[in-house]
Amino acid sequence: SAVVNAADTIGFVDPGYVMQNHPVLLDASIKFENFMKENQAKFADEDKKLTEENKKLTAERDALNIDSKNLQKEQATVEATLKKEVAQLEKDAPRLRAKEIQARQAKIEGKAKAFENKVAAIQKREQEFAKKAEDFQKRADAFQQKIEDANKNSGGLNPQEAQKTAIDEVNSTIKEVAKAKGYTLILQPQIALYAEDESKESTEAVLDASKAKHPEIKLPEQKADAPKADAAKTEQAKPEEAKK
Repeated sequence: SAVVNAADTIGFVDPGYVMQNHPVLLDASIKFENFMKENQAKFADEDKKLTEENKKLTAERDALNIDSKNLQKEQATVEATLKKEVAQLEKDAPRLRAKEIQARQAKIEGKAKAFENKVAAIQKREQEFAKKAEDFQKRADAFQQKIEDANKNSGGLNPQEAQKTAIDEVNSTIKEVAKAKGYTLILQPQIALYAEDESKESTEAVLDASKAKHPEIKLPEQKADAPKADAAKTEQAKPEEAKK
């Protein structure tokens, strides 16, 4: 956490608000939404198949988890039963003929083997499910990549690239605004319980500076209000890099 010194000149910026209203991210989002609307039919069938397959895999996984838990419960019962039967056989053995001992041993071993087969069956199901889940994930990732590539080829910006661009720019713009206003320390307004001078709230200044760097991006007006330094208690997500 930042240590505030008496010599620091403090300003306030909410990086989460700036990120949510950053022109690069908004432009990328709008273009992607338009791209998906225009190409919905192109991806609809594959998307539907993947969605249905995901539901089936989820149901299979849930059933497998239930069976595994039930088998774990059964294991305690089987082990207790076998232990009791072995102890009883050892107690009765001196009075039994070899053939009778062998018969009871075979019965005990049969019960143990039957349970081992159940365990093996569950393990086989788990292995088969893991392969199916891995294959599904590969196809789902490939489908997502197909959409992103098509979006990029049509002039859109990759969401990850847009996010990184915005984060880097928010960090650098905060520093630029801070230096221009003579601030030596920038804090998030959410941590300020009270600020007498609201002019030190520089969130809008950072956002305006970010917009000025992208005159080529034309966006509809945003109606969201910037948070005030003495009253902001928003739950907006904040990028880790922009927090620094």
